[in-house]
Amino acid sequence: MSVMSAFPNVPQQWRRLIVLLPIAVVTLALLTGLYNGALPKPKLPTVSFSDPKNHFNQECKAKNELEPLDGLADAIRALWQPLVVPINASSFTTLDGAVKELPPQSELTHLEKLGKRIVILDVDTRPLTEDGSIFSENLPTWDNLRNPSAGFISHYMYSLIHGYSYKFVRSPVYRDRAPHWTKVIFTKQLLEEFDYVIMLDYDAMFPSPELPLEWMFNYWKIDKKVMVAMAEDPNGGVNMDIKGRVNLNSGFIIAQSSPNTKRLFKDWAECPSENKYKDCAQWKMKLFHEQAAFSSHVRYNFLDGYSIDTHPEYIRVLPCSEANGIPKVKHLGCWGQLVRHYWGDKSKTNLEFQNEVMSALVPMLAKSAYRDPEIVQDYRAKFLDGGDIVDTEPALPPPPPEPPAAPPAAPATPPANTEE
Repeated sequence: MSVMSAFPNVPQQWRRLIVLLPIAVVTLALLTGLYNGALPKPKLPTVSFSDPKNHFNQECKAKNELEPLDGLADAIRALWQPLVVPINASSFTTLDGAVKELPPQSELTHLEKLGKRIVILDVDTRPLTEDGSIFSENLPTWDNLRNPSAGFISHYMYSLIHGYSYKFVRSPVYRDRAPHWTKVIFTKQLLEEFDYVIMLDYDAMFPSPELPLEWMFNYWKIDKKVMVAMAEDPNGGVNMDIKGRVNLNSGFIIAQSSPNTKRLFKDWAECPSENKYKDCAQWKMKLFHEQAAFSSHVRYNFLDGYSIDTHPEYIRVLPCSEANGIPKVKHLGCWGQLVRHYWGDKSKTNLEFQNEVMSALVPMLAKSAYRDPEIVQDYRAKFLDGGDIVDTEPALPPPPPEPPAAPPAAPATPPANTEE
């Protein structure tokens, strides 16, 4: 008797829940068990099906408001750990099939993981309290998750996978300039605490969460001299600076802490005051704000009169194809092989987040179930004989007898001649 038929008076949707709930619990236990055991087993939150908005019981909801859920970081790391790329892996194949090769091992700039010395930074001036946002009264669900929050949660998840620090700054607004400028001053602020600050716009995401930043640092040769690294914008049109050179995009910033880097960011934040940079005040509100200020002014005059042309080792320019854009705008030369930036279609950040999660979940579920001989019963070497499963091929039944031949049809009688 099947499980479904064992509960004839229970509605069908509840019978399905009775069947699927144990499977979901066992699957989660198997996934967390894939981790190498160096970390304590995660303590998972209690789930309540009686609250359609929060999906958490009151005890867990109250705890969630005070501290992170116990064991969540361990569970996330356990899920991705079998997939994470070593920081010195000789090559990596991107989602579009491009093979990226690291320099020789002797030339690598990072040989050990940086862990908490890297911080992933999100900065935003919006309240983000509406339904489906990260600071809403009710926790967001996948069905109502808004796209700014999808990007933020994606960044947090990436930091958990690799053991990086994560900070979200709820910033005040400047009284005299666009909110975009806040990313500059808070990047500078965190350079006091961390070796590397990775500032991301909400629509900049990592399409391959298994790829650590240390691998990208090795690939892009982010050595001790590099103070800041940013990707180029598409070449042409409004993306050119006042000297006719393509802008650098500030939606993804790698900042390496040093006294000189802090000084550069201070000059950048104060650019509109025009104490050092003439005509920079125009970028207080004008497109592209802080990005245009850096591209048109700061990079041509930083520290003691250095320029990106005289000292390119301090400002690393990343290819637009690798660290900017999305596949949809590949014709512009920017399709985000290693870091995607959805300025071309911000609404797709939810889909990108979904792809990031499922990229790990699908192979792990497939490995857990379909590589397990206790689950997969392979009968392909056997044979089916009526109602039996047998080891030898049964003889084919004799063909049915041929039906008797039909007698020949009588010739048709010609019609009578009625003509006179």
